[in-house]
Amino acid sequence: MSSAAGIARAWALLAGATAACGWMAPAGADIFGPRPTPTPSPATIAGRMGVEVTRSAALHGIAFVPFTPPRAVVVVALLPPFHGEDTRANRGIAFEYRAFDGRRYALAEWPAHGGGIDRFAPHEPAEPECSSARSFPRGAQPNGIVWSTARGLVMTLQADGANDARTLESEWIKLIRRGACR
Repeated sequence: MSSAAGIARAWALLAGATAACGWMAPAGADIFGPRPTPTPSPATIAGRMGVEVTRSAALHGIAFVPFTPPRAVVVVALLPPFHGEDTRANRGIAFEYRAFDGRRYALAEWPAHGGGIDRFAPHEPAEPECSSARSFPRGAQPNGIVWSTARGLVMTLQADGANDARTLESEWIKLIRRGACR
């Protein structure tokens, strides 16, 4: 037998042995099983923060009475805890709503339960009715505003779409005036 025939035979034996062990698979086969279909990311701010559910399911999934935005709520989501274990007592809620200017905002709320917002940069300009406000960035402008309330909640406000600090600030002040910092 020629050396080329011997090498070809050795490769054939190796291929047969590894295929029998599952190390090699026929062309086009996936030895790890079917691949899961990618889940598209939710198109809503609230959906990206948590799990979109009905309003009643979200309210049943939390253990506090949330501040509800004065606008028509479009989407409600149940959120993972801000701090602590994943229990009903620690979970949050997000209300996504459309403001009069047509922009969509998400107002999220959680019980603080020992968590703090000091790691975020102070929000400027300061608002006398809500001195605990902080900003979280996206690029050079704030992407959202986070604050704590006297009731022991941590709240955030985020806008969908283009990052416009003035519009975000204006909507936040409207919520504060309606009691979102109490």
